[in-house]
Amino acid sequence: MRTRGFDRRMSRRGAVVAALVVGASCASATPASANSPAATALTETTQPAQQVTLITGDQVTVLPESNGVTNYALSPSTQLKMVQSVQSDGGDRYVIPADAMPYLGQLDRSLFDVTALARTGVGKTGKIPLELSFPDGAAPAALPGITLTSAARDTATGYLDLESARAFGAALHQRIAEDLAAGRPAGSTALPATIRLAGAPRQDQDQGAQPRYPMHYLEIALTDLNGKSVNGMVSLVNTDSAAKASKTVEVRDGVTRIAVPAGHYAAYSTFTDRDADGTVKASRTATVEGFVVDDSPTTHTLTLDERTATTLVKVTAPKPATEDLLTLSFYREDPADRGIALTVVGYQLPEYVTPIAKPTSGRLHYVVQWGGKAPKAEDRYRVDLSFAAEGIPAQQSFSTKESELATVRDVLHTDPADTVPVAIDNGPVDPVILRHGLGGTGFFVPAPGVLTDYLGTSHTTKWAQYEMKGSSRQLMTADPHTYRPGTTTTTDWSRGPLSAGLGQWTGKQSCQACFAGGTVALGIPMLRDSVPDHTAVPLFYSPQTHYSLYRDDKQLFDQDGVQGAVVEVPKTPATFRGVLDVDRTAIPGVGQASKLRTELTVKYDPGARNTPLPGPHTCHAANPAQPCQIFGTLTVDYRLDADLTTTSKAALQKLGLHVGHVAYSGAGSHSPITSVTVSVSFDDGATWTPAKVTGALGNYAAVWRNLPEAAGKSPSLKVTAQDKADNAISQTITNAYTIAKSGN
Repeated sequence: MRTRGFDRRMSRRGAVVAALVVGASCASATPASANSPAATALTETTQPAQQVTLITGDQVTVLPESNGVTNYALSPSTQLKMVQSVQSDGGDRYVIPADAMPYLGQLDRSLFDVTALARTGVGKTGKIPLELSFPDGAAPAALPGITLTSAARDTATGYLDLESARAFGAALHQRIAEDLAAGRPAGSTALPATIRLAGAPRQDQDQGAQPRYPMHYLEIALTDLNGKSVNGMVSLVNTDSAAKASKTVEVRDGVTRIAVPAGHYAAYSTFTDRDADGTVKASRTATVEGFVVDDSPTTHTLTLDERTATTLVKVTAPKPATEDLLTLSFYREDPADRGIALTVVGYQLPEYVTPIAKPTSGRLHYVVQWGGKAPKAEDRYRVDLSFAAEGIPAQQSFSTKESELATVRDVLHTDPADTVPVAIDNGPVDPVILRHGLGGTGFFVPAPGVLTDYLGTSHTTKWAQYEMKGSSRQLMTADPHTYRPGTTTTTDWSRGPLSAGLGQWTGKQSCQACFAGGTVALGIPMLRDSVPDHTAVPLFYSPQTHYSLYRDDKQLFDQDGVQGAVVEVPKTPATFRGVLDVDRTAIPGVGQASKLRTELTVKYDPGARNTPLPGPHTCHAANPAQPCQIFGTLTVDYRLDADLTTTSKAALQKLGLHVGHVAYSGAGSHSPITSVTVSVSFDDGATWTPAKVTGALGNYAAVWRNLPEAAGKSPSLKVTAQDKADNAISQTITNAYTIAKSGN
């Protein structure tokens, strides 16, 4: 029998076994006995979500998928005016703030590769490690914000942290202002050194071209509104076949030369118009479609001219709202649905485009996302709209009717210990967007409270939403949901008591409670709220965790820093029990649900008729020779009668429970629930008082009395449930809720 743990999400690699890692690293597993094999963490996995810091001090939340797609959300910022995001043919996602764009080439692309920054764990260290190369004969010297740690000849190493990265970003902005004051294009004055992420692979601008094709020289030039050559970046794709060429190209001093295969090309470049102090006042995305590179030996010249981007994008909202977001996304794909994605995000910024007819080959999917806040903060609502077209229409005035809005009431619950506002991220979803990765932008909202979000449905009725806590940097993720026009939906975010456990999902997931033949996977997500498809992900502060796995009471796996395991076992019926302990006491803003213990008991019988895992979900217990089947793992959703801080004033406490089974797109066990118990402790678990539980068919209510002497304290809860097939769950939640002090 072999055992290892597994990561939260991982690539399918046959019957792979590994640890589900929740921290930056983990220790080797402790064997159950001298005869048990040692277990080690698998490192070649898709990394969990992280918040990464760019060299400018801007932050991005990165959510990689197991298929290589990178979803991302931009963190709220009062300074950022514009950011550009690019992704080429299924590759890494790059996010580049406006003040960094004129220095691309000197600022290596590795500094903006948010996929790699998350994959390598740079976001967890709090520091950005750097390598600096100075011109020949120039002695290494510190740049604004950068702390040097070593220097030799014309090279040096150093680092930035969040605060010093912001100082470096401010210095870039100042250099741009000085160039403009002197009548030079932004970024004309070179940086004292070329800077790259320490240890990052060297990137050749021609790496996207395949050597098996004959290559031809292509000269790319950038021209601004005044006809001057400028620095910038170009997204280039071969529209006959993106496999031949799909890349981003840095342009320094107005022109660059690369080698590409013959074919038809589309190219995109975003220019920025700035005022005298360097502040971005408008963006203009110039597009060239149908450019031909033929087999002639001459050098071909492609010019992207800012003067062609003259059409202003205008959006009219059906409700009073002050614009705070305008995002333009350009998805240029070949006939095989491969290609590039370019997104320009502007904050209270005019944006212009070059009109382009619908292509005759492949597609140009153009998406406009607009957001606006209520004119008065006390009105607590937003309007978020999206529009789409094939090609870039000459008519760039977009509007939607009030009857086409869907109303979403985001109910923002919060821990009494967390006084920092939360961020709600929104992003539209359609099949093309999904192929390249979801993007969202968050806005801080005071919590607790209710935010009403009016979502447009003229482009798509499906939207993705996330919530990020201010103090703990915890991201509560959810499936994309369909919101029909004229409907009202209420969504609770971080409603307590929080717990550790599985849920029910419709969006693509990697099954943590499945088996394929003799390969068994059983994991327990370490934090979730009362909504079945909500799962929390730590972005910066990770809780302490410990996971153990038993087969018929024999320990197979025991390890810190993980939340599940994959084991290979004999194909004979057995009972598996997974036990996860979570300690959140050291995380800022956490006072409730500070310690969690969840035990899952599941019956394993590979010869019985079990529920197969449907697509597009993937299987941690990957075995190509065997179908993946879902365990009958129990789940519990809680609805405590309390206020938005999970604080109760009631003498007679009520708790609603829904007990079900883990489900993927509706597939899962339907074994009847046979027992549910609830107990409460007012003395940190020393003694437990049973609650009265009533209900049936998965829906239950528990009641107990809150002791007067417990006012101001946070009791603990213990819940157990079992189904007819003898699958079971036991959950203990320390400091589950708070009893209000007398008079409050």
